Amino acid sequence: MQFSVSRQRWLPFFLIILLAGAGVLAESDAQIASQSGLDPDLFATLSIDVGGEELALVIVYINERTFNSQISDSLLQKLLPCLGSNALYIVASVKQVVDTFDFFPNQLTVEQEGKPSFIPTVNDWVEITPGFLEGRFQINPWGTSYGSGATGVLIMGEHIDPSQPFWVVYQGQRARFDLTGVGTSVPPPTLPVPPAKQPGEAIEIPTLKDVTDLEDALTHGDFSSALVAAHLRLDPSLVGTIIITSEDEELRLLLVRLEEGVHKGAFGAELLSNLEPLIGTGAVMIWALTPTGANFSPWQLHVQQSQTIYDFWFDSSFAELTEGFLRLGRLKSGEVAAGVILLHRQVNPHATFTVYYQTINTSTTFPNLPQQ
Repeated sequence: MQFSVSRQRWLPFFLIILLAGAGVLAESDAQIASQSGLDPDLFATLSIDVGGEELALVIVYINERTFNSQISDSLLQKLLPCLGSNALYIVASVKQVVDTFDFFPNQLTVEQEGKPSFIPTVNDWVEITPGFLEGRFQINPWGTSYGSGATGVLIMGEHIDPSQPFWVVYQGQRARFDLTGVGTSVPPPTLPVPPAKQPGEAIEIPTLKDVTDLEDALTHGDFSSALVAAHLRLDPSLVGTIIITSEDEELRLLLVRLEEGVHKGAFGAELLSNLEPLIGTGAVMIWALTPTGANFSPWQLHVQQSQTIYDFWFDSSFAELTEGFLRLGRLKSGEVAAGVILLHRQVNPHATFTVYYQTINTSTTFPNLPQQ
């Protein structure tokens, strides 16, 4: 067995399951902490060579601080019953797409000085993904290119004292936890904010001049990016659309790349004035519309460029154009919510990038912009 740290292979699966469907490729624990909101003392990583394939384990201690990170609502509901049980959330993943893998949770032990090794039994585990204990893996929600994995929770109970350091051991590899100090969160990255309108300060969307019933047309008519670009009198390279359907509900997202070309579009002077500080800075305007009523959260948006996926963890990553855009939760039929996402500073706003909502299957790609 060989130890290595190749986070690009497994981190997307970990963050999707832990953090609402997204991954952030990171090179260090500090970057993982910064992007996920997890205090650095709450997680550890192991990487084991299994017949030439890297098996990656991400181990997260479950306490109140864990739930203060960017954990998804669905995972929160699954982990909440384990709070106070001295438990570990464990993600196992590989780059391959497999139904099963040689991962054996029963070989995982926990060691602590002055105590006998804790060797878990089946009754000490809670499966998050079905078949976790049998090594059954599932395809990464972002698609086959991101491999597959499985998740579960180990209940340590009174076997381990969390007030003292302990080690999680799997096939000779050891990950140390020390929860005795006060967790220190990594500060959020510095992102540009509009000088004219601070994030969270709401403005109304002005009526778009020279476009009749555009709001109704966007909500009920053809929602292809080409047709919407024509409605808005914008170059198609600046416009993207996403449609998300679930049972009897439909959510539509209009995305407009805020480049110089928007000045020629069918936007009102007030809206352009409010957007002016963001034009050309690497920002995308988002309109959320629905003909049926639908759930919507801008925190489900993710950006990919090349092989790196970027998430939005902080309010400073957004500027609101309608009141409550960040915390709305649900749109009524015919209601419109609008805001702006500020691309991560490592994203080249003039090169090709893709914006996802929830999963890789609901996305739109913006192409390279021509050289000015």
